[in-house]
Amino acid sequence: MKVSNIRPTVKCYNENEWEFVYPNSIDNEKTYNEFWKGVELLDYDDIKAEKIFKGLIAKHPFYIDAYNHLSISFRNQNKTFESLLTAEKSYKIGKQCFPNEFNPKTDKLIWSILENRPFLRACQTYGLECQAHKDYSTSIEIFNENLLLNENDNQGIRYLLLEIYFAKKDLQSAREIIEKFNDDYSIEFMFGAVTLEVMENNIERADNILKEAIKTNKFLIAEIIKDKHQAPPPFRLPGEPNYNAGIPIGSIQQAYDYWLRNKELYKTKKIQDYYKERKAISE
Repeated sequence: MKVSNIRPTVKCYNENEWEFVYPNSIDNEKTYNEFWKGVELLDYDDIKAEKIFKGLIAKHPFYIDAYNHLSISFRNQNKTFESLLTAEKSYKIGKQCFPNEFNPKTDKLIWSILENRPFLRACQTYGLECQAHKDYSTSIEIFNENLLLNENDNQGIRYLLLEIYFAKKDLQSAREIIEKFNDDYSIEFMFGAVTLEVMENNIERADNILKEAIKTNKFLIAEIIKDKHQAPPPFRLPGEPNYNAGIPIGSIQQAYDYWLRNKELYKTKKIQDYYKERKAISE
């Protein structure tokens, strides 16, 4: 088996904007076809996906996205130690590609450049793994780096940071990020803002924000106050009974997904009591 030990490089192309450049051993149709074969198997046959990504890494030791997705295949199989180590490896490989002249405080690695996405995904994957292992300090550091590199935040990193701040009960940081993105009308930030005010006993402010938050998802209050939670059926498109159409904004699927990611927060008695008293508002 021929092994390519050529690293990707990171080059400046426009003032403070940079991009990853991959060697021909990775940047070719055959390698990408094999990679996407593995991606398509994720969630369906993770053992086979794992085998494909390991094979790619054996031939291309600096293939960042192969490590990213190998970590996901491990996570899907509950191999949590392996998923963490693989995500860390991916992130560190990417970091080693940056030249000394890259300034991490001012230089950018934007998402719209496709070649930058593997490393930005590496940041997200490693941050998520640290979050899952409750290594919140590392997770915050990685996510903040991700946001600094790509300020448009195409990956929703700010939502992950908000989850961590609530998990840490760091209400000051939670408020700071909500105020920083004060034009974000997502379920995460609108209901996050309501919940923050409740936790800090600002009930009148919470009620005012709740009026707008319900417009983002009218199902969430009912989901929060349930005694037993059960995943709703997948969202289906008309005429496509077997196709999972994802999680539409404002749907019952979105309400459950958001609650599931933040269930420890919403088990808090103060928060439960607040939403139970306002159940009628969303009906």
